[in-house]
Amino acid sequence: MTYHKYVVTAQKPTATQFAVKGSFTAPNDTNLVLGKGTRIEIYTLTPDGLKPTLEFSIYGTITAMTLHVPPGRDKASLFLLTARHKYCVLNYSESSQQVLTEASGEVLMPGEMRMETGNIRTAMDPSGIYFAATLYQNILTVIIPSECARNREGTNHRRRSSLKTRESRRRHSQTKSSTPQDFVHINLADMFVVSIAFLQNSDEPTLMVLYDTPVGHRFLELFTLDLRNRELVPYKMKPERFGRDANLLIPMPAPVGGVVVISGQYIRFIHPDKNPRAIGIRPCTINSYSIMDQSGSRIMLADTDGTLYLLAVTLDNKTVDRLSLISLGQIPLPSCLVYLDNDVVFVGSTLGDSQLVHIMECDDTTSGDVQLEVLEEFPNLGPISDFCVADLDKQGHNQLITCSGVGKDSSLRIIRNGVGLNELAAIEISGVKGVWALRPLFEDVHDDMLVISFFNQTRILQLRDSTMVPVESHSGLALDQRTLVTAVMVGNLIIQVTEHSARLVESTPDGNLLDEWKAPEGTQITVASVNPTQCVLSTGFGQLIALQVSNNRFEEIGQLEHEVSCIDISPTDTSLASSVVAVGIWGNVGVLLLSLPYLNIIAEEPLAGTVMPRSILMAKFEEICYLLVALGDGQFYNFKLDSRQGKLWDKKRTFLGKQPISLGSFTSNGTTHVFAASDKPSVIHSRNQKLLYSNVNLKEVRCVTSFNSVSFPDAIALTTKEGLLIGQMEEIQKLHITKIATVDTPRRITHQESTRTFGLVTESSQQQLSSNGKPLMGGFELIDDQTFAVLDRIYFQAPERPLAVASVVFDNDANTYYVLGTGKETDAYDAVGEGRLLVFTVKDRKLDLVFQIKAHGIVENIRPMDGKVLVTSRGQINIYSWETGLSGKGYLVSECSHTTPTVTTSVASCNDMIVTGDTVCSMTALHYNPKTHTIEDLGSDEMHQQVTAVEALSQDLYIGAEREGHLFVVERSPSDSTESFQEEPLLDTVSQWHLGEMVNQFRFGSLGVDNSDPDSQTVSSSIIFVATSGSIGMIVDLSAERFNLLRQMQSNMTRIANSIGELSHADWRNWSTVDHQELSCNVIDGDLIESFLDLTPQQMQGVVDGQNGGRKLDLSIEDLCKVVEELMSIHS
Repeated sequence: MTYHKYVVTAQKPTATQFAVKGSFTAPNDTNLVLGKGTRIEIYTLTPDGLKPTLEFSIYGTITAMTLHVPPGRDKASLFLLTARHKYCVLNYSESSQQVLTEASGEVLMPGEMRMETGNIRTAMDPSGIYFAATLYQNILTVIIPSECARNREGTNHRRRSSLKTRESRRRHSQTKSSTPQDFVHINLADMFVVSIAFLQNSDEPTLMVLYDTPVGHRFLELFTLDLRNRELVPYKMKPERFGRDANLLIPMPAPVGGVVVISGQYIRFIHPDKNPRAIGIRPCTINSYSIMDQSGSRIMLADTDGTLYLLAVTLDNKTVDRLSLISLGQIPLPSCLVYLDNDVVFVGSTLGDSQLVHIMECDDTTSGDVQLEVLEEFPNLGPISDFCVADLDKQGHNQLITCSGVGKDSSLRIIRNGVGLNELAAIEISGVKGVWALRPLFEDVHDDMLVISFFNQTRILQLRDSTMVPVESHSGLALDQRTLVTAVMVGNLIIQVTEHSARLVESTPDGNLLDEWKAPEGTQITVASVNPTQCVLSTGFGQLIALQVSNNRFEEIGQLEHEVSCIDISPTDTSLASSVVAVGIWGNVGVLLLSLPYLNIIAEEPLAGTVMPRSILMAKFEEICYLLVALGDGQFYNFKLDSRQGKLWDKKRTFLGKQPISLGSFTSNGTTHVFAASDKPSVIHSRNQKLLYSNVNLKEVRCVTSFNSVSFPDAIALTTKEGLLIGQMEEIQKLHITKIATVDTPRRITHQESTRTFGLVTESSQQQLSSNGKPLMGGFELIDDQTFAVLDRIYFQAPERPLAVASVVFDNDANTYYVLGTGKETDAYDAVGEGRLLVFTVKDRKLDLVFQIKAHGIVENIRPMDGKVLVTSRGQINIYSWETGLSGKGYLVSECSHTTPTVTTSVASCNDMIVTGDTVCSMTALHYNPKTHTIEDLGSDEMHQQVTAVEALSQDLYIGAEREGHLFVVERSPSDSTESFQEEPLLDTVSQWHLGEMVNQFRFGSLGVDNSDPDSQTVSSSIIFVATSGSIGMIVDLSAERFNLLRQMQSNMTRIANSIGELSHADWRNWSTVDHQELSCNVIDGDLIESFLDLTPQQMQGVVDGQNGGRKLDLSIEDLCKVVEELMSIHS
C-alpha cells in the first residue's frame, strides 16, 4: 500500500435534498431541478412524464438552491449555494446547449463559526435580487448576485481595455476597491434563527424572521433590510411569541402576502396589515411544502412521518378567510416537495426513494376518498449506514449489500456492476442446444419466429399477438433433426444446416424445399456459419466446404482440408457477402483467416494452451473490425482485423469465465454489441475505441440470439438451465440495484460464507411491544444470502438495543460464529452504560445461542482479528479469545483491554495492529502483543476531528474519514517506538483530500470484474466506501510514476475544461475547516480524470499540450485514453 491514492465515484449521490420547478432549459419548458449533494439533475415535464434532460456536478456540496426569473428574461436562472459558502448563478444556453455562469462569488467572514449545513436557513426575495442566508451563528448574510454579475462585466471590460501605465493601474485599483460588495453581513445579536421568509407583496425587501432568544423563547418578527447600515429594521408589527414547536414559515404569493406559520399543533396565517387565521392540527412535524397555484389557495404539506397533506386556503378579497387541512396519504419520508401539474407532485427524500405521485380525485377531497398513485420511483441508496462485499453467485462478481434508508423507507440494496436483463417472457424448456431468430421476409425489420434446436430435433415458436405459440411445421424445415444454424437469406429464403445437410427453403409457411446439399456418405456436418448469401461448413475428416446461394441453388465454391472447431462468415461491412472466413482450429490451437471463394489461408495466429476455440465471430465496433475468439476454458481473445489485406494484429487476451463460451451479436439502442454466453455471461462493447466487458446479471447462459420483434423491440432470446428467456438488455456499464424491503431499519450487516447467510442488526422503526408490554428496540436477523428471506429473528426489549455484529472464526475451532454486541443506557450520569456479547451458531438455518457474556459497557464495534474478536465499548477496547471447556462448550475470555478517550466510532485491524476512530481525538494506532496479552499506544493523529470511519491499509498506513467530508491517510513509522518517541507519539498525515460526502464505512473490495490479461499488470487491491448521500466510491493505490502523470494531467484539465459556476477545483479538494486549512496532497480526483473521455478532441489535445499555462505531457491522446480506461476498470 502507498500513500498515493486515486479516489473515484462509482455511484453518484442519490439522496434528494432540494427540488425546484421552473423554465430553465427553455422559456416554454417546465423543468424539475433536483439537488443531490454535489450533483444537479434536470428533468423536463412532458405528456409522457418526466424526461431526463441534463445532469452535471459542481465543485461544492449544495446547501441551498432556487430558480428565479431575472427582470427582462423569459427563462429562469439557477442560484446555488455550497457548504463552503460559495455561490453561483447559472443559466442554460439553448444555442450551445451548455450551462453558463452568470455570477459567482464567495461569502467570507474569517474567524466566525460556520453554521451546521442542516441549520442553514435561506430565502430569496420576490425580485430575485436578494438572497438571505444564515451562514454564520447570529449573522444574517444577504447575497446580491446581481452585484457580482455587474462586477464580472466591469472586470471583463477593464481587462479588454487595460492600460500598461502605472497611472492606469492606480486608477484601476481605485475603481476595483470602490466596487459594490456582493454580500452584506447583518449582526442578529441574540437571535437564533429558526426560519425566514421574504414577504411577496412588499415594494422593498421585507423579511419575516422566526427566532429563538437566549432564554429559549420563540418569536416571530417583521423587518426591512437596511443594507447601507447593515441592520434589520423592525417593521409594522410587534414581535409575536410562538411555541417551541413552530418551525416553518411559508410566504404567501402576492397579492395576499404575509406568511403561513407551521407549528406542531396548529397552522396560522400572519400578515402585518390583515387579520390572522388559524387551524388546529394533530401533532406532527411538517418539514416541506409546495404552493400549488399562483394565488396560494392550495398548499401541499408533508411531515417527517411521511404523511402528505393538502392545506386549502379560502381567499376573500385578497386575504385569507379560512384554513383547512386534509390528510392525503403516505409518501416517503420527505426532504422536499414540488407540485408539478395535474395533481402530480414530486416527493424528494434523503431517507428513502424519491417518488412521482399522482393524487387521485384531488378535487373531491371533502369525501375523504383520496388515493395516491406512484407514477415513478427514483432509487436512493442513502443514507447507507453499513455494507458488506460478497460474491453471492460464486462467479467472481462482487456485490455490495447495503443497509439503506430509515424507518418505513429502509431496505437492503443489492448492488452489482454489469448489465441487467429486463425479462419480458420466460418459457420452461430444457436440453436446448441452440436458438435463432427468423423474420418473414429478408427485407423485414422485425423477427417473428424462434427456431430452437435440441439433441435430435428442432422446434419453432412463432410470435402471435404478443404470445409465443408452438408451430408444428414451417416451409421445408426439417424438424426431426438437430439444427446447427439457420437464417433468412437474400430472396426470401431460409437456410437450415443440420448434421446431415444444408437445406434451402422458401420463407413462406407453406414454402417448398428448393435445394439440399448433403454431407458425403459416412460423414456429418459438425459446425457451420451462414450469411445472407453464403454458407461455410465443416464435415468430419477435416473437410471445409464453402457454398454460394445463387438462383435458389447451392453452388460449391471452395474446399479446404483442415480440422476446424468453429466458423464465422459474418460480413464486416454493409455488403451481403463476406470476402473472408474466420475459423478456429484444434490441431495446433489457433485461428485462421481464409479468403473466399477459394479458402486460401491469408492469416494465421496461434493461441496459448491446448484448449480449442469453441466460438468465433467477426464484428465491428466504432468502425473498427475485430476478430473475437472464445475458447473452451473461458479464455477470450480479440484481434484487430483487416479483411481486405488479410491481416490480424493487436492480440489481447482476457477471461470471461471457466466454461466454453458461445458468441452472438445483438443490437441495443441502435448500437451493436456481442453477447458472450457462458457460466459468467458478459456483454462485449466498445467505448472510445476500446473493447470493454460487462458481466450480465444472470447465473449461466448457454446460447443467445437477437430477437427484434414487434412485441419485443431490441430484445434478445437466450437459454439458461431453467429455460428460454426473452428480454431487453438494460443500460451498459451501470450499477444495477435490487431493493429488498425490510420491516425495521437495518444498521449493521455481515456475511457468513460458510452458512450462506447474512447477519443483520436492525433498529425498530415502529412502536412494537413484546408480550410483556415492553417496547422492542431492535433485532438480530438471519437472512438467506440467495433468496434474502428472513430465516430467524431475535428481538431485544427496551432499554437494550443490538448495535454491532461480526462473523468470526476463532483459533482452534472450525465453526463460524456470529458475535453480536448490545447496549443499554443505565442512567443519565453513566456515560459507559451496560452491554452484552452474544455468540450464535447457525443450526438447521436457525440461530442457536451458545454463549453470552457481559461487556465493559455499551458495545460500539466488533471486528474479527486473527482468530480472536476485537470489541470496542464506551471508553474501552477488549480482545476476546475463544476457549473450550471440559464439557466441550466454548466461551469468550477477555485477553486484554485498553482505555479509549471517548466514543469509538470505527475500528480496524491489520495483523496485530489496531486503529480506532474517535468522535473527538481523531485516529489512534495501537499494537496488540500476543505474548504479553497487552495493548499499547503507538501514536495518535494530532488533529482533533470527528472521525466517522477508519480502515487499516497496512501495518503502518491507515485511512480515515471525518464528519465534514474529508479523507486522510496517516502513517506510522515502523522504526518509531514508545521508548524512542516523545511523550505523545503522533501519526503523520501523508495524504488528505476533500470528498464532500460524509463517509460511514470502508471495506476492502472492488466493483469491477477482473477480466484482466494474466500476462499484463493488474490493478491493485482497492477500498470501497459508502456515504450518507447514497454515493459509493473506490480508493486505489497509485505508483509514484503514475501519480505524477495523473497529477499533471489533472492540473492541465482544470485549465482546459471550465468548471460550472466557476467554482475552483483546487479550493474544492483542499482541506478546509473552521480552524484548519491545508492544501490537498497525494490524492488524484478520479472523477475529473475519467471525464477526460468526455472532452472534445481539441480539448484532449489541449490537455496533452499543457495549454493555458499547463505542462506538456509525455503521452499521446491515445495513451492517456488507455490509462483512463485502465483506471475505470476498478469500478466498471
